[in-house]
Amino acid sequence: MKIRAEMGRQRAPLCPTEYQVDKVADIPNTQFAALLMRPLDCYDFIRHNSVEPHQGTGHGHCLLVLGEGRTDGVLVQCGNDGRAAYSAYVTGARDVVQARLDRVADFIVSQGAQSTASGSWYVYCEELDEKFGVAIQEGNGLDAMLRDTLERRPEVAQVDISLQHIETTFRPEFCAQLRSSAEKTQLDIRLRDILPLLKGGGLTFFTHEEADTSVLVENLGKLTGTGREDHAALLNARVAEISPSPEGTEVVLTDVDPQELARFNQALEVFEAAEWAMGDMTP
Repeated sequence: MKIRAEMGRQRAPLCPTEYQVDKVADIPNTQFAALLMRPLDCYDFIRHNSVEPHQGTGHGHCLLVLGEGRTDGVLVQCGNDGRAAYSAYVTGARDVVQARLDRVADFIVSQGAQSTASGSWYVYCEELDEKFGVAIQEGNGLDAMLRDTLERRPEVAQVDISLQHIETTFRPEFCAQLRSSAEKTQLDIRLRDILPLLKGGGLTFFTHEEADTSVLVENLGKLTGTGREDHAALLNARVAEISPSPEGTEVVLTDVDPQELARFNQALEVFEAAEWAMGDMTP
């Protein structure tokens, strides 16, 4: 097994110094390879993403250069004219950045999906810098990586990053307050309430998503007072959907055991068989 490393007699401690990454430049592999081979050359991607190294914060401020499709990177203290005043090769740099951005995305998604009442949620970039040490700014490269990270989440529909904040729009099914509101406003229509309205309206039948059988509305209309008591559970079923079909009007029921439809049809068959066996009892 072989391992690449920069070896030498170290007078300073081996623990590396911490630097603040202010910008990320994700460049093609050909340019990244050139930087690795000739780190003192002048490069446009350093000039266009220049970072002031000394900002009075106690940390050196750097540009992190990543190669397309690579996990390693180069940390650059920017000099003049697109040159690296100092640089360091960083193994697994992309993975380090991505792990931090995943934590930021987890925070935004969990907080926003739980708290939003409109579907959108704002988080200030300053807050993310304080909590996670990630300086998200429009156009600094970290913003694009965070946007990609958020947009891969199933909860997220859209991401907008401005100078001061990040606006995330969530899909309604993942928003706790929106789901609760939808459940509260859902119409609570029961079968017994619409049964009188369906008489004489053509062929209408009741179905259930989990049942293979259906019940004709005209048969429910034959129920006597005792029959209504026996099939109270079916009559109390909630109407989830009413839609036309090639066979007639379909009324989909929920909040009822799907076996209640089969139980009603069986009871109707027994009743009709008994009535036929008795014959015409009219005097």
